[in-house]
Amino acid sequence: MPHYTRFETLEDFADFYRREIIPALRTDPDIDVDPDSETPTYRWLKSNYSGFVARLRRDHDLSPGDFYDAVGIPPTPDDAEDAWGIGHEPTIQGLEDYLEELDRDRGRAGTTVGPRRSRLNTYVTAYCDVNGTNDLLTPLLDETAKPDEIARVRDTFRVLDEQLGTLASKKKYVSAAQNWYTFLEEMGRSLYNPAENLLNRFGWDETPLYDHPALSREDLDALLAVANADERFLLLALAGWGLRPVEACELHVDQLVLDPGQDEVPYIAFDAGERKNARRTRNTVELLVGINAIHDRIDVLSVKEEWTGYLLPGQSIQRPMSTQTARRWLRDLGDRANVRIDGGHPLPKMGRRTWYRLYRQQRPSIEAGTAAVAAAQGSRDASVSKRNYLDERTRRQARADAMRELVQAELAELFETYL
Repeated sequence: MPHYTRFETLEDFADFYRREIIPALRTDPDIDVDPDSETPTYRWLKSNYSGFVARLRRDHDLSPGDFYDAVGIPPTPDDAEDAWGIGHEPTIQGLEDYLEELDRDRGRAGTTVGPRRSRLNTYVTAYCDVNGTNDLLTPLLDETAKPDEIARVRDTFRVLDEQLGTLASKKKYVSAAQNWYTFLEEMGRSLYNPAENLLNRFGWDETPLYDHPALSREDLDALLAVANADERFLLLALAGWGLRPVEACELHVDQLVLDPGQDEVPYIAFDAGERKNARRTRNTVELLVGINAIHDRIDVLSVKEEWTGYLLPGQSIQRPMSTQTARRWLRDLGDRANVRIDGGHPLPKMGRRTWYRLYRQQRPSIEAGTAAVAAAQGSRDASVSKRNYLDERTRRQARADAMRELVQAELAELFETYL
C-alpha cells in the first residue's frame, strides 16, 4: 500500500502518478484513456487510488484537476484549440480573454489563474461531451434560447456532480463557470448568465466543511510551550497574522511597515497581485500581535553577515525556508507537544485557519463599516465603494479596528507569554 502520508511535496505526488498511475491506466481494459494526453475520470482515480485523492485534498487543498494543472499533467499543448480540447474559436477566445483579464487587469496571482483555467477546461470539455456542441457562445446572444441553454448547463453539472467529490470542490467549479459567464455579459458577449442559480438548484448553497480545521487555543498553547524561537515565530506568522504558509516562509523585512503614520496600525505590504485571491486593492496584512517579537527577530538576524532579510531563513541564510520545512516543523512540534488534529499532524494551513476563524466572526462588523462609508459617499453598492473609493489605508484601519479586540482576547496574551 502506498505511503501517501510520506509525500512532502506536489512533486512527490507527481512522481507517484507517473510511476504508478500512468502504467495502471495503460493496462486497465475497462478505461479508454491515453495518459499522454488525457487524465482519468474522477471516479476511476477515486476507486483505484482513494488515498492519493484524499491526501491531495488534505495536504494541499487540491482536487485532482487542480493537481494536474499545478504539475503539468498531461503536458499542456501550445496550440489554444488543443489546450482547451474544443474547436470553436470564438469560445476559446472568450475563455482566454477572461483569464487574461484576471491576470493583467485584476492582478490575480498565478496560483489563482492556473486553477481557474483548469476548472474552466473541465467544464467546457464536459459541456461539449454532454451537449454535442463546442459552441458555448451563440446561445448566449439569443434570449429565446435561454431556457434550453440553462438546461444544457444544468445537465453538464449533473455529470460533473459525479466527478467532483466534495461540496467545496463543486462550489469552486460552479463559481468558475458563473464568473466566466458574468465576464461575457459585462463584455457584451452574452445577454444572460445560464449558471446564475446553479448552487440553489443543486442544493450546493450550504457552507462546505473544509478538510483543514483550525488550531485551537489549547493546541497553540501546547505547541508554543515546546517550540524553539524559530518555530514560535512561524506559528506567530501563521496563526497570529493569518499568513499563508508560503507567505510566512518568504516574509522579508522590506515588507514590514512597523512605524506607519499617526493612528495607523503596523502592517505587512505585498506587491500588487502577489497574494492569492487578492485584487490590487487588498495587499496588506495588519499586525495586531507580536510587534516586539518582530523587532527581536530582526535584532537577532541582522548581526549575521550573510542575512539577506528573510525573517525565516533556510539552511542557507541567504534564502527563505521552504514550505516543506514548515510542514516538517509543525509535524515535529505536534509529536513533541502530543498534539493531534483529526488523528493527524498539525499542518501550516491550520495556523492560518485559526486567524481566519476570527476574521469570519468579525466580517459583519467590517462590512457594516464599509456600508456606512458607502452611504456617506452616496453609493448604493458598498462593494463598489470599497473597491473604488476607499484607499488601502482606510480599508486596513477598518479591518484592524474590527479585529483588534478579538485578536487581543484570543491570541495576544498567548503569544506574549512565549515570545
